Order: sequence, then C-alpha cells, then structure tokens
Amino acid sequence: MREDAIEREIEGMLGLRERREKDSELYKIANEVFDRTTKETLAYFHRRGKIESLYGVISTGKEANVFAGVDAEGNKIAVKIYRTYTTEFRRIWEYLAADPRVGYLPKDMRKLVFVWTRREFKNLQRAIKYAVRVPEPVIFRNNVLVMEFIGDELPAPRLKDVERSLEPLDFEELYDFTMGVIERLWKRGDMVHGDLSEYNILLHDRPVVIDWSQATVKRNRMSVELLKRDLRNVINYFGRKGVDVDDFDDKFRELVEV
Repeated sequence: MREDAIEREIEGMLGLRERREKDSELYKIANEVFDRTTKETLAYFHRRGKIESLYGVISTGKEANVFAGVDAEGNKIAVKIYRTYTTEFRRIWEYLAADPRVGYLPKDMRKLVFVWTRREFKNLQRAIKYAVRVPEPVIFRNNVLVMEFIGDELPAPRLKDVERSLEPLDFEELYDFTMGVIERLWKRGDMVHGDLSEYNILLHDRPVVIDWSQATVKRNRMSVELLKRDLRNVINYFGRKGVDVDDFDDKFRELVEV
C-alpha cells in the first residue's frame, strides 16, 4: 500500500477523521509509537478484520503500549504494540539469548522485537495449556500482538490499583491463586513467568495473569533466578498484606526438589 493510503487507514482506525481529535491522548501516544512498520502491520490486520478500530489506551510502558479496540465482528480486543526501537535492547537480547526455544538472534533491533513479540504469543499459548488464566492470544505479526480484552466496559484493574478496597480474605485467596500459578507452571508446564507481581495480575471475574514477555522454560539457564524473583515478589507482597505466607527457602526447595 502507498504510504498516504496507510496513513488514512490508520486515522480511520483511530477515529481521527476530524482534525480536532488529533489532540487526544490516543493520537499523541500512537504518534510516538506507530512507525512505518507498525502502521503497515496494523493496516494488514485491519484489512483482515482482526482490528476494526482502536479506541483507548490501556497501558503505556518503555517497551510497549496496550490499546483497547474491537475487531470486525465487534469483539473487544487488546492490542499490544512493542516499540521497534527501545532502550530495553540489551535486556531483551539477554532474555532471548538465554531461551533455548529461540534460535538465531538478529542484530537488528526491529527484528529482535519481532522475535520478542512472537515469544510472548507462544508463552500465552503455553500458559493456557497448563490451565493458567491469561488473555487468550488471537494473532501476532511483527511487533503487534492481538489478545482477548479483559474487562467489561472498562479494562479490568490491576491488583495494585484496587488493593485498598480488598478484605483480608481476598488477599488470602489471591495468594493461594498466585502461588498456584507459580507451582503449576513450574511443575506441570516446565515454565516460569519471571515477572509475577501485583502489577501483573488483573482482577475480573477471576484473576488473570498478564505480561508474559519474560516468561521462559525450565531449560533456560535463567529460569531458577526468575523463579526466585517470582517467589520473592509474591511472598513479600502478600506478607505485607497480612497473609500467612510460605517461607521462601522452604517453598523454593519444595519446587526445585533440592
């Protein structure tokens, strides 16, 4: 497609037909993130009905932004768009280099981000296989990942954002849920999330674990350290909320059978 045609298609997806709407938060963030590769990828999904429109920003970060949208059938979706040029290059490269599932690593940052996106898609599929509630992945291409939207009219909140409204029993149940995720992934799925915390748990009808870009398999030489990170994060957080948590050393030995 010609560049001007792609621009018109993206403006249509963002609801930016009227000039005054270009002052919106959605436009400002999109203008920062949408390079030519991203626009071409979004246009590709648009023509195939995978993304009809984007209408809001769910989250922003150094390496990716997540947008709310709908597909051609009117289903709500979440669209995660990784920045093709990011200051996180070294960290991404180190994680990918240690993952035995990843083969040749391109030296080009843009293509490295494509590998990173594909890996998150595969991680989500693997987590579902082992009965972990995650946003169901729909499709990916280049640096764009389309997923199930978690929420009703508004996106489901993170545990961190609603903790003040929770009761002690809620924290106990959430601790059991989160520790169950760690155990099920490690023992049955040969896998670890690697960044599990109150920031990556959404509360909807039931808890949903998000942000699977760092997740990896046991065979990864970094997996034990990532397991320790998850255990510390979870035990420390819920311990501060008054939950009778496991002893870190005992739980770690139980999982790795030391």
